[in-house]
Amino acid sequence: MSQLSRRSLLKGSLAAGLMSAASLGGFNAVFGFSRVLGQAMEDDSVETIINLAATAELFATTHYYAAIQNAAALGLDEGGVNYMKAGMIAEADHYDLLASLGAVPVVTEFYVPETLFSDAAVFAATTEVAETTFVGAYLGATRIFSKNGQPNFAVTTAQIAAVEAEHRLFARQLQRLLPNNLSYAQFLYNNVSEAVPVLQPFLDGSGEGFIGPVTPPTAQQIAAVRADAGMIGYNTESMPYAAIAAM
Repeated sequence: MSQLSRRSLLKGSLAAGLMSAASLGGFNAVFGFSRVLGQAMEDDSVETIINLAATAELFATTHYYAAIQNAAALGLDEGGVNYMKAGMIAEADHYDLLASLGAVPVVTEFYVPETLFSDAAVFAATTEVAETTFVGAYLGATRIFSKNGQPNFAVTTAQIAAVEAEHRLFARQLQRLLPNNLSYAQFLYNNVSEAVPVLQPFLDGSGEGFIGPVTPPTAQQIAAVRADAGMIGYNTESMPYAAIAAM
C-alpha cells in the first residue's frame, strides 16, 4: 500500500472525520453526547448487551468479508488479506458465541461510506473507529458483568475486547500510525448502549455519503474463509472463558 499521509486520511470523507475525532478522544464532540464515566445511570440488561454486541459482530464480519473481496482495490497484499481473513473468523466466532446465548442482532444488513471498500484511507480510518468503539463497548460490558457477580462473562468480554484491540492495531498500521499507542485501552462507555450513536450511520444509513444496504456473508462464504484458517496460521483452539469455566 502506498504511503498514506495524515492529511490524506482526514480529507474528504465522513469516516476520516470520525477518525479525527477518535484520535483526539472526541467521539462526544461529533455525536453530541458526553461520556458518562462516573455518572450514575442504570446498567444495560444482559439482553441489551448481547443483542448490541451481536449486531456489532455481524457488522464486523460483513466489513472484513467485504475487504477480502475488494483486496485489490484496497491495495492489500497477501499478508493484509490474511489479516482480514483472521479478523473475519474472529468476528464470526464472537457472533456465534453471542447467538448461542440467545442474542438477536438489532439489524441484519448495514450501510457504509460509499468508498469504504475502494479507498484504503477511508477503510483504515473507519476500521479504527469501529474497533475502538467495540473495545470500549466490551469494556463497558466487562464492568457490568463484574459488578453483577458474573465473572465468567466478565472475563469473556475482556477476551473479546483484547482481540478487537488487535484489529484496531492493524487499522492504525494501515494508516502508518503508531499501532500500539496506548498504555490502557480506552474506557469510553459505562454501558454498551452508549456506543450506539457512533455506529448508528452503519445501522440505518443516516450518515452523509453512506450507501447500502450491504448484506452479511452467507454461511457458505464464512465457511470458505474458515477453511483457510490453518493455511494462514490462525489458532482455532482458543476458547471463551465462559465455556472453559463450564467444563
